[in-house]
Amino acid sequence: MGIKEINLDNWMEPDKVLRGFVRITPDGKSKTLAGDDYLKLILKPCFIKSVPNEVQTLFEVARGAMVYGYFFYPLYNLALEQLFRVAEAAVTFKCKELNAPKSRDKFCKKIKWLVSEKIIREEEFNRWDAIRHLRNFASHPKDQMILPPGSAIGMMEDIAGQINALFSDS
Repeated sequence: MGIKEINLDNWMEPDKVLRGFVRITPDGKSKTLAGDDYLKLILKPCFIKSVPNEVQTLFEVARGAMVYGYFFYPLYNLALEQLFRVAEAAVTFKCKELNAPKSRDKFCKKIKWLVSEKIIREEEFNRWDAIRHLRNFASHPKDQMILPPGSAIGMMEDIAGQINALFSDS
């Protein structure tokens, strides 16, 4: 299959694939990241208080799946796929909060409406539209997408930032 086959002996062991991902230290040496290193990166994104609790809960479930990617590498990607849906949920909450017209019933229409209302800055439209495309791609897969952990974690940070901006007062 090309992925860890979980059994009673290895289910609590780090996925061996992760040995291939290293960080370059300031002195130029490569260092394999430990579980704690991944955990610190994954726990870093935080939400501002105005992000709805429901969105925060959805995010925490996705974050939890990403944490356990250390033991089963494909969970990084599964968590990321969930994060795309969390972003859509955040947009939906914001549209409801602002009483968006009922005709704004699709993710794309909601994003465009939030841009027209100046909730999402025009220069951020492409970012949100990319999230929408990735959500669609993940929801209708032809094959299992696998990204490096750093890419998945980076996208998680970006999505958290986009959600914070959506609910920011400024």
